[in-house]
Amino acid sequence: MTAELDHATQDLLVATVDPDSASSLRVGSERASFLARLARNVGGSMQTERAVDLVLDMLVPGVVDWAQVVIREAGLLHCHARVGGGDVERASVPAPREGTSTLSRVISRGLRELTLVSVGGLDDNGALASAVPAPELRAAVDGIRPADLLVVPLSARGRGFGALTLARRGDDGFDEEAVAFLTEVAHGVAVTLDATRNLADSRRVASVLSRDLAPPSLPEMPGARLATYYRVAFEHEALGGDFYDVHGDDEDWTAVLGDVCGKGVEAAVLTGRVRQAVRTAALVDRGPSRVLDLVNRVLVSEGDGTFVTALCARARRRGDDLALAVAAAGHPQPYLLRADGSLERVDVEGTVLGLFDTHDYDETEVVLHPGDLCLMFTDGVLEAPGFEEQFGEERLHEVLAGAPRGDVHAVVETVAMALAGHVGDRAHDDIAILGVQNDPDAR
Repeated sequence: MTAELDHATQDLLVATVDPDSASSLRVGSERASFLARLARNVGGSMQTERAVDLVLDMLVPGVVDWAQVVIREAGLLHCHARVGGGDVERASVPAPREGTSTLSRVISRGLRELTLVSVGGLDDNGALASAVPAPELRAAVDGIRPADLLVVPLSARGRGFGALTLARRGDDGFDEEAVAFLTEVAHGVAVTLDATRNLADSRRVASVLSRDLAPPSLPEMPGARLATYYRVAFEHEALGGDFYDVHGDDEDWTAVLGDVCGKGVEAAVLTGRVRQAVRTAALVDRGPSRVLDLVNRVLVSEGDGTFVTALCARARRRGDDLALAVAAAGHPQPYLLRADGSLERVDVEGTVLGLFDTHDYDETEVVLHPGDLCLMFTDGVLEAPGFEEQFGEERLHEVLAGAPRGDVHAVVETVAMALAGHVGDRAHDDIAILGVQNDPDAR
């Protein structure tokens, strides 16, 4: 194995005197092959640290005796190094001021530097510390003195973000051809690492969006039990345009459920704005008609052409009963499931939010006696596709008529199972369900 690696090193960094000779052509072919393997092997990595490890594995000991990849980020230099026969070592050190070290000059100016590390101890050559800032990584280079150090910038999209440092024993060194070839290597490494770092940044942004835009956890409201079901159209995004929220104090709180025009992340961003607008409006007046009117004014003033359907309910206790004042904006009417087994629709309607400057939203009050529940849902339930037809009002009515009355969670789960069986693996719209049950004993 060692002989093969030595042969590879000879092929890739050997000087070629006659550019037309067979040996020169062979070296050129070997270098092109190496660059292709580098792009293929490292380019397939989805994580920056894994990509760096692959780069070092390909370079050491097959091409050079020691290599270091440095990435500058948030005031730190993250250093990864490997010597022949050893594992990848890592260290992070504060980034020096620009121009005060070999690394800082290479990264900031984009110019490579070649330095000789002479025979001697670790502390007698400032050039080594200037190129290898982490003391624990310099020990490996000390073992191959004298050595030539080549520091090449890592830059992409016109911005330097790191450096590739390579060491070769002094009796071999780096001639002009070797420097040119290793500069090509560094360019390929830079493009790959830039892509993986951008991917990592995108994932961090997506994680923040998912956390902030995903439907919130439901609070515990004394005297009430709450249950939800949420299924997005694009499962891989985990975000959608349907939303729900519950907020307020123990004796006077608001439940809202809605559907933003559109799907995916773009719709989810708007749902976040609408949810926040509802919460802000409720601080002014918790009345559902007033909340919808204020949210409508906000959306119209933004003038981006989007519209939203919504149900807003204000819940207040009246002894053992729970009174719900309900207002709607272009949304399917909710159901009332009474404890005695009866099933009703809440007669409430209104114009969608975001289209007209002024609109009066009417309220309808319903009273939930102990055990009664109100089920709100988006039109994704009714429009859920099946083999021949949509789920529809009639099928939903049948499912609810046969659903157990004692537990709002069981009711929501019954509808969810019926929907899943109807839709199968077909494409569907976002779906959201929110159930509110009066349970005076709930704490």
